[in-house]
Amino acid sequence: MLRTNFGIIATVIVCLLYFSPRLGLAHETAKLKDAHIEFKTGSKGKKSATRVIVQVYCKDGSTAAQNDPVQAYGEFRHFTTDGPFALTVDNSKAKYDIKGGYHLIRIEPAGDDTWTFDYVLTLDFDDGTQLVYARNNRKLSQKKPVVRGQNL
Repeated sequence: MLRTNFGIIATVIVCLLYFSPRLGLAHETAKLKDAHIEFKTGSKGKKSATRVIVQVYCKDGSTAAQNDPVQAYGEFRHFTTDGPFALTVDNSKAKYDIKGGYHLIRIEPAGDDTWTFDYVLTLDFDDGTQLVYARNNRKLSQKKPVVRGQNL
């Protein structure tokens, strides 16, 4: 009896050790399904004609998501929340492709424009998991039109 119980326990432990890494890997192989970004403007708003470019890159440099076509999204008044704005995704990209990548938020200013903001970038995968990246106190202008976020 003791020998049988030990055999069952040993089998269960071996199965757990064998399948546990694969269960975790299932989430890593999940495919990108949707992506969106939301902005919370600070003390300096964005002009209505200033275009916003959002690009999410995989660790190999390929594009996983972007706003396509690039748009201005209208004026972002100070101390308002705008979005979420849907991004076009490459559904062939897996979570393991994207992790370790980076993203860019860039503006094409309409004249003299300075925009201060916080943002939340959300990537949704077909297994129900998400990667969420948020940053506060970002500033873009005609002199510095790009911010880069790393370590997705």
